[in-house]
Amino acid sequence: MKWSIEKNVLLEALNNVTKALTQKTTIPVLNGIVFDLTEKGIDLLASDSELTIKVHIAEKDIKKLEGKGKVIIQSKYFMDMIRKMPTDVIEFEVEDNLKIKISSPYNQYRLNGYNPLDYPNINIEKNNDVIILKDQVLKEIINQTAYALSNQEVRPLLTGLNLKINGDILECIATDSYRLAKKNIRLSNIVEKNINIVIPGKSIVELEKILSEEDEDVEIYIFKNKILFVYKNIYLQSNLLEGTYPETSHFIPNEYAYIINLNLNALFDAVDRASLLADNKEKNIIRMEIKDKEMMITSTSNELGNAEEKLIIESNNKESIIISFSSKYMLDALKVIKEDNILLLLNSDDKPIILKPVTDESVIELILPVKTY
Repeated sequence: MKWSIEKNVLLEALNNVTKALTQKTTIPVLNGIVFDLTEKGIDLLASDSELTIKVHIAEKDIKKLEGKGKVIIQSKYFMDMIRKMPTDVIEFEVEDNLKIKISSPYNQYRLNGYNPLDYPNINIEKNNDVIILKDQVLKEIINQTAYALSNQEVRPLLTGLNLKINGDILECIATDSYRLAKKNIRLSNIVEKNINIVIPGKSIVELEKILSEEDEDVEIYIFKNKILFVYKNIYLQSNLLEGTYPETSHFIPNEYAYIINLNLNALFDAVDRASLLADNKEKNIIRMEIKDKEMMITSTSNELGNAEEKLIIESNNKESIIISFSSKYMLDALKVIKEDNILLLLNSDDKPIILKPVTDESVIELILPVKTY
């Protein structure tokens, strides 16, 4: 088998497909990238057995293509080799089945490959039930929820994104039990069966990196134990997490004692500055006091001193309330809201803090307060 290809075409495909690789695999062959040569072009595939990414390079984008079959190239140093090749077109040739020559008129490498027969059988398939979203819509859904995913394996389901579909309403929820992010959108078509699945956080994060904002369709196919995203020439398939995601709807109140309207950037900057002098840098706990039309944000460090920030707000309640929270969690939530003004919704100092855009009902961010006494 021989083929030659432009460096930038190959690097773009490698940049996407290698997102499925991990250093933690105990199966050596999964450290490789599969090159599958067919009459239609070349399919690159990588997998860690949980997440699989395939990228198709069409024949028209390949300079030369001779032969058919599979070869598995070790991923270690491979990207660097390709990136540092001195010419824009790179030649590949498979020698003695498991050795791959990579060359230009000025240099060459020979890499030992893996036996394709040792690679797990991974079936990437579509079904008749497709959900279609625009890339910028899906990217925004992920951006506005994935930051709240847990990274603690003690509760595996919380490391994943809960995706629900009921009729034409798609809902995504992420929570680490200290904060929660929820996003709803209306689909263009009604989905016949209810869907309630949990997608691993790693898969969602890598998908977001692949998506651009070019008004392109993303096809979504959901199976019993896996999900497939098809975007342009990229196929991202992920196993689903097993189990039932915790019910979270009861965490979000229906009524609020305090409805506060304020500028997002003003709140972000005040919290950001106050957090500089907060004790416990891991959580950065700061205090918020609301009284009539004023909000005071304060922090104290026994070693450094204290900070005080004042904001003018619009509030429906003149009674004062003092509530403490993690400035990190607050800043993370504020970063994903796209409007200039937000609603800060409160009930008491031990009830969840709710953040939402003034005019966008599709997104809700929740933070649990912290007791400081």
